[in-house]
Amino acid sequence: MPPASLADVDQKRSGVWRYASLLPPVAENGRISLGEQATPLLMSDLGAHLKLDYLLPSGSYKDRGAAVLVSRLADLGVKDIVLDSSGNAGAAISTYCAAAGIACRVFVPASNSRGKLAQIAAVGGMLEPVAGRRRDATRAAITAAESSLYASPRWSPDFGAGAATLAFELWEQFGQKAPSSVLAPCGNGGVILGLYRGFDALMRGGLIDRLPRLMAIQAAGFDSLADAIANGLTEPVPRGAGRWTIAEGIACEFPIKGRQALDAIRSSSGTAITVSEADIKGAALRLADSGFYVEATAAVGFAGLERLRRQGAGDQLGEAPVVILTGTGLKSGSLLADLRGPAGGPVTDAR
Repeated sequence: MPPASLADVDQKRSGVWRYASLLPPVAENGRISLGEQATPLLMSDLGAHLKLDYLLPSGSYKDRGAAVLVSRLADLGVKDIVLDSSGNAGAAISTYCAAAGIACRVFVPASNSRGKLAQIAAVGGMLEPVAGRRRDATRAAITAAESSLYASPRWSPDFGAGAATLAFELWEQFGQKAPSSVLAPCGNGGVILGLYRGFDALMRGGLIDRLPRLMAIQAAGFDSLADAIANGLTEPVPRGAGRWTIAEGIACEFPIKGRQALDAIRSSSGTAITVSEADIKGAALRLADSGFYVEATAAVGFAGLERLRRQGAGDQLGEAPVVILTGTGLKSGSLLADLRGPAGGPVTDAR
């Protein structure tokens, strides 16, 4: 991504395409848009700024990448694609493919949230449930790509460029400054890498003088990046085989761009930590109690904030931490209500 300048910000637009000069080239009349706007940044009573990316058109931050990726595919004349997804990426890309008239087959773990799978099918995505785990869906998609284009967001530089607009929005919302730290759920590292690319472009362009600390928060059962940080590894090793987490969107045994994610975390003086299932469930309910209805995966960043403060490490967050809320609770069905128990009772740690 090139260094950013003030001239790269289109003052007549909002949202992803406000930063078109910094994104892969797509003619203005060829951009696929569903009206995505800059998402709100709220200072909450929960002790952090909350970035409400779950309010994007398909209900997750993945719309940032999907808008750019699908626009590029349409510009290149692509007519059909295949990809694998835990749910949100498949929903986002299927949604934008519907707008672009591109056929989209999505291979997903059959056990994932019914709401996400229903969303993919509802917008015309050809849903391909696969028995097993995420890696099994990946293998099936790669096989199917022998007769189609494999458009995995995990490999796409266009998708990654779209994710970087999250950093540009935060910079503007903080009065053209960087926040002190940003916490985000982390599986494959897409949010962390998008934030790093965006803030790095701003710093190389002289628009900020430091990177915010990037805090990658992982589920305890899938802790490849946190393990690498704790043990000084240059790249992660697979961790999580045979495990489960309520935060299905980050149930990643081995992040494909793990080395780059580690470099981003370390370059920003950030860290990677884990949170327990009880931490995640409690965080989701506390967010809901304040009016922020997000899925379990999206609550992971806030769970990390709470854990750091409980452990007396809140000074790492600085004066203006931001928590990215990545996906809407509307995709989770009755999950949060079930966590409360009968008559809105307290959360339990039962799976």
